[in-house]
Amino acid sequence: MTWLVRSDALRASEVIREKVASHPAIHVEFETGVEGFEGARSKLEAVLVRNTRTGKSARLDLRSAFVFVGLDPNTAFLAGSAVRLDAGGFVVTGHPLIHEGDRPAGFEGREPAMLETSTPGVFAAGDVRAGSTKQVASAAGEGAAAALMIRQHLEAA
Repeated sequence: MTWLVRSDALRASEVIREKVASHPAIHVEFETGVEGFEGARSKLEAVLVRNTRTGKSARLDLRSAFVFVGLDPNTAFLAGSAVRLDAGGFVVTGHPLIHEGDRPAGFEGREPAMLETSTPGVFAAGDVRAGSTKQVASAAGEGAAAALMIRQHLEAA
């Protein structure tokens, strides 16, 4: 198993770093990013990678890949907007918006839907949401649920 890490160090707890470093089946390539995927007929055949320090490119013959890009939410574009973020930068949705005691404008007469943000009619789903499980299956399910909530919101408007 090969792990590609874009930085020069693995950003994880000390326990995880030690387990990865001592695991005989895990090889870590630091300062290496994915440049592309190759395959045919919906099947992965290779991952194209490049070491950012050396500039060296390589083709890894693989039949599967798991992409994990970190734990920090990509919500900087929401800074200064009416969408409430928690201290970690995750989008606050649903009941916690009311429970915290600072009821957002637009929710005077109703509770926000489970995936609704502090801006009525704006929904968030998946890993970017505060309290999410950070699991791909849950994120996909939340995305489908958010789509249904958006439809309900538009029909009620």
